[in-house]
Amino acid sequence: MKLYRHYKNKPYTYVGLAKHSETLEDMVIYETRYENALGKVWVRPKTMFFETVDVGGVQIPRFKKIPMEIVDTTDVTADKIDTVAPIIERSFGQWDAKWFYSKFNDHQKFFLVIAWVQGQAVAFKLGYERTEKKFHSWLGGVTPEFRGLGIAQDLMNHQHDWCKAQGYTKISTKTQNRFREMLVLNIKNGFNVVGIDSDSPDGEKILLEKIL
Repeated sequence: MKLYRHYKNKPYTYVGLAKHSETLEDMVIYETRYENALGKVWVRPKTMFFETVDVGGVQIPRFKKIPMEIVDTTDVTADKIDTVAPIIERSFGQWDAKWFYSKFNDHQKFFLVIAWVQGQAVAFKLGYERTEKKFHSWLGGVTPEFRGLGIAQDLMNHQHDWCKAQGYTKISTKTQNRFREMLVLNIKNGFNVVGIDSDSPDGEKILLEKIL
């Protein structure tokens, strides 16, 4: 995750490193995560970005990295579903428990990954076994205020590493054109479009698969 907080308590997204064209000094590119009339994208020397500053006689980081904890489980109990339900509601605009359980109860051998930031569940990824060698990544989401931080990528990496360790050789997923960011993320991570599900009651879906 690429979330940092300035010592004056403003949040920023760490974009990456660049080279100063004249001095070749490492520069950090970062973006505001709040409205700033002066600009959204900023740059400063790497040494300055990661240095400490004196605040009231105490040395603290100028920019402090906000940690993320990834918790996974194969025991997807009701309390775990209660944790991800608000994320689903925030991500997709609604939480339909009847729809969720109608799908959930049709499968076994689940794997759930939840991202926590400062005690708050902010993202999840849930999938299940289809066959002995094939895993399906069913549902996932990131709450709007935590998007753009690389969390979806972190959860995908965690899920795929677990699948490989379990002996799965293929992973599948579905998405829709309206979820462009997830479609692009899947393709960037080696998924191939293998078909279209035109019969889904939720609307036409793009079928993707990846060899692990």
